[in-house]
Amino acid sequence: MEENAKLDLGSLGSFDFTPDWAKKGPSATVSAPRHQHESADQRKPSGDRKPFGDRSGGGERKPFAGRKPFVKRPFNREARFERPQPLAAEIKILPETKALGTIIRKLQGDSHAYKLKDLAYFFLDNPSSVLLKVVPKGEERFFQCKACGFAALKESDVLDHVLAAHLGDYYDSKEIDCEPPKGNFNCVAKCGLSGVLLGPPNLHEFNSIVREMIRTRYPEMSEEQYRAHIEMVRDAEQIEAWRQSAVKKTVFFAKGTADGAESVPLTREQAEGEFKRMLQASLVEQPKQLMITAEAAMKSPVKPLVWAVRDALEAERRAPYNMCFALRGAFHHRKLHFFRANDARGPEFVTGVELKEFDAEHAIPELAAVAKFIAEHPCSPKVDIAANEAEEKHLNWLVTTGHVVAFTNGVYSMVEKFPKYGPQWQKRPAKAASAPVEAEAKGPAEAASADEEPVASAPEATIEKVEEKNDENSAVVAE
Repeated sequence: MEENAKLDLGSLGSFDFTPDWAKKGPSATVSAPRHQHESADQRKPSGDRKPFGDRSGGGERKPFAGRKPFVKRPFNREARFERPQPLAAEIKILPETKALGTIIRKLQGDSHAYKLKDLAYFFLDNPSSVLLKVVPKGEERFFQCKACGFAALKESDVLDHVLAAHLGDYYDSKEIDCEPPKGNFNCVAKCGLSGVLLGPPNLHEFNSIVREMIRTRYPEMSEEQYRAHIEMVRDAEQIEAWRQSAVKKTVFFAKGTADGAESVPLTREQAEGEFKRMLQASLVEQPKQLMITAEAAMKSPVKPLVWAVRDALEAERRAPYNMCFALRGAFHHRKLHFFRANDARGPEFVTGVELKEFDAEHAIPELAAVAKFIAEHPCSPKVDIAANEAEEKHLNWLVTTGHVVAFTNGVYSMVEKFPKYGPQWQKRPAKAASAPVEAEAKGPAEAASADEEPVASAPEATIEKVEEKNDENSAVVAE
């Protein structure tokens, strides 16, 4: 309140945001009719009012029949929001191989039990971690970039992508100083969108400069669309300004040059020409079935493929059967362990620890006491189980040896055929020595309510987001 009082509202000037009805004092109300606020001399006599429908200012009223009738046009939603027909293809949703390997390694080194459906949604929420197997049902055959998985139905689209996206993988660029251009120039081209001076149209590098502007600043425009925004300037000062700005140029050097060998600087046109002759074709393939990440598929120029992928992902998010099936097979292959909680139809969990029931008869009393407490109070948090460092060590030993299930929401249950999971099992245990003293201070009713207060579950833990990108498209590990 003190900070608000210090605000200088005078900086708002003459602006007044008070509504009109509030400026007229407490006697005026929102619901009061307008004529109650008007004085007698402000009111217009009814005889001076123009009849309804008069817009000409004359004495005669225009009949409605003489006006052009209003025609309501139906709203064509399909024409406004055109959606292409989804691609006729079978799309199978799988976990991406590298992301799957990262998750498996984490599960193998972790003692917690993770819900299988949560792991499936973890993949589905990260498009780079979802691998799609697309098998067209028609005669369509995709062309695909081997470097990143970009796919299109036209080979030319993939070749253009390879040149624009992967030239830097094989050539280094460097900006060097050069002499100002010499010669007589009558005009200079200017970008009408950014105001950048491109150079004279008869310059040898002019077309390369135009394509570079499109690639770096306006990739959504075609060359024809961009050239329509180019202006010709004949002002001598503008021409000289361009000449003085053209004292630097970018050259390219092939990567992987042996030590001591001279690397010949190339212009962009020369580097692109060499790239097309030697490398471009080797980076394009035409597979029988398309293996592509969801991230790469959503960037495809083939709109039917984009919509088919969207539909498949939306259906999988509603019920992640395919992803759960693929994860279950991969986890079984890596010797991870599964169990269901509560009953045979309960939620399915996976853990890297082999679960086995605890033998209290052959355990030390302190360890057996911790296990007994968890058995009597399933789904209890650590704060209720371990009151000191010794009990916390006993709890950790029970978890790592597979006698106690540690769920990712921070609660613990004993291992049995169907370990208990969920808030229906949570209840706070009776308090220790200090409880009677607190009960006397609070009174019987307050003490009873405090003892029966349920334990709030901790937030659900999540696996760290996989930051590794897909460098290669390969099938998931089979069952």
